[in-house]
Amino acid sequence: MNTKYGSILADLNRLSSEINKDQLKISSGKKFLRPSDDPPDVVLALNYRQGIARIEKYQRAIEDGTAFLKAQESTLGNVQDLIARAKVLAIQAANATQNSTTRKAIANEIDSILKSILSLANSSIGEKYLFGGEKTTGYPKGEGPFKLVKQSLPDGEVIEQVIYQGSTEDFSIGYDVNMRMTIGESGQKIFMNSGIFETLIGLKRTLEADNTVDYKKEQYDIQKFIAKLGEIYDYISAKRCEVGAKITHLETKKELYEDFKQTLQTNLGDTEGADITELAVKLQTLTIAYDAALRATSMVSGLSLARYL
Repeated sequence: MNTKYGSILADLNRLSSEINKDQLKISSGKKFLRPSDDPPDVVLALNYRQGIARIEKYQRAIEDGTAFLKAQESTLGNVQDLIARAKVLAIQAANATQNSTTRKAIANEIDSILKSILSLANSSIGEKYLFGGEKTTGYPKGEGPFKLVKQSLPDGEVIEQVIYQGSTEDFSIGYDVNMRMTIGESGQKIFMNSGIFETLIGLKRTLEADNTVDYKKEQYDIQKFIAKLGEIYDYISAKRCEVGAKITHLETKKELYEDFKQTLQTNLGDTEGADITELAVKLQTLTIAYDAALRATSMVSGLSLARYL
């Protein structure tokens, strides 16, 4: 009798377990609840999940990089506008109708342009400086990658100079396997190599001296400043175009990642997703079988207790 009862219990427990398992699959929407239910599909689903996680990681890097580059592009556009204005002022100051008073007024506006460009060069997005190269943070309080320093000479003359405190290494991000992109070119390359600050400082000194040429005092012919400002404008324009090309590349890459991510999500759903209709039919069949097994057991064994097992 013990053997008979054990067999009955085993069959009822098996049916009960199958019913419970199918109920959980229907409620979760997954075709497997444990890795042992379907090892091949579990491995495949895990690979899909890892691929999606990797794509999302690169998507976040691309979003941050694109925001960084767009801020750079906008800043360089403002710098271009200021350089163009400085060139217009230099052309006005070269006119013989101007006098020392008007040229000093123009020199004051050039000084304002110099400080504005210096402020733009120290622009940041969040806590990261746009033009500090690899050194996006870590500057003394109140300072950035660029700093205007003044030195007083014995004769009372003041020498101005802009120094670069950032990194000469470019700031880059990883946006694919073994692929990196420079999104923060060093300020040395963008601003210092262009000669923008020394040109504006020299132009201001020449205007303050009423266009008097004195090489010892770093005062040069006004026409040289006009030509140099044109070169600087073209230089900054080229850098801005490079930034724009990088933005386009990252946005295209982002769209490709989104398409690939959707494909992986679809494949993951097909691998993990349960066929609800099939499970519902199976659950109904198992429930009928379970009830029938209870009745048959009661009829054969004559044990009323079997109904409650």
